Amino acid sequence: MGYLRTTSFLIFHDPKAPDKEKTFDAAEIAKIEAEHEAGKQDRIDALITKTLKAPAKNYSLAIEVPDGVPTEDDTPAPATVTREGLREIVQRVQDDSIIDENAFKKYLRETFRAGNEKNLRDFAWEVYGIATSKATLPDTKYRPFRDAYNTVRFKDGARFGVNEAAEPVLWAGDKVGFRTRFSSYDQTATDHAQRQTLWVKVADGGWEEDGNWGGYLQITSGGHLKGLWIDSIEGWVTSQGNKVDGTTFYDMGPYYQIWQGTKENGRPLVVENDRLRFVEGATPGKFQIEDATWR
Repeated sequence: MGYLRTTSFLIFHDPKAPDKEKTFDAAEIAKIEAEHEAGKQDRIDALITKTLKAPAKNYSLAIEVPDGVPTEDDTPAPATVTREGLREIVQRVQDDSIIDENAFKKYLRETFRAGNEKNLRDFAWEVYGIATSKATLPDTKYRPFRDAYNTVRFKDGARFGVNEAAEPVLWAGDKVGFRTRFSSYDQTATDHAQRQTLWVKVADGGWEEDGNWGGYLQITSGGHLKGLWIDSIEGWVTSQGNKVDGTTFYDMGPYYQIWQGTKENGRPLVVENDRLRFVEGATPGKFQIEDATWR
């Protein structure tokens, strides 16, 4: 997550992000592993039932007859499958002496020599896979969700904020042009420009260290603000013709803190009245970014 971006990215607000990723302590891990081990016998029992119900298959070998026409020569019918026989295989495979893969393969070679015992070899392999399987911890990684309303957009001319979705712009004919359901062409163009997603890139002063990174942010979104720099007026995030203060992205694990300057000499970014603002002494807001590969 924490690395210096070389392409454009958008920013979205994620106030519900957890303070830290879910981790498992030793007792929780031991419980998961114990449950996995306890469930192995159930999986083996299910495998035995499945194998007993499976229709017998002949394993065929294609050969060439003198006139070059391919035909098939059936091998002997597969070995007979019985519950007792499968249980015996399970017992052998679970024996500590052949849990090692090389020892298991030796057991297969010595036990199932006949060509018609492939079905029993396959069964033994599946049992071996269950017997040697390890527990896996549940995936608890936090995955943020971006929607139209938590995405940072152009707002109030040169400022930026959230909780405002861009109104769809439709083509209403050559004489009418682009418009929304309620707006004239001119108003539609204004509304659409104000509600565009803000895309930025680190265009100067880029750096990264210990998962944190930053630099001077330049606007790459289309429109009249393209090419301007991100800065602030009285803390309100806005566009400026010249770069003044850099921006730092602190990787907090499940989310980013965004600071004007750094934690040592700057101000954290928050959302105030649906607008972005750098506020000294405030509790930092939680934000995410989404990379672009085409800018």
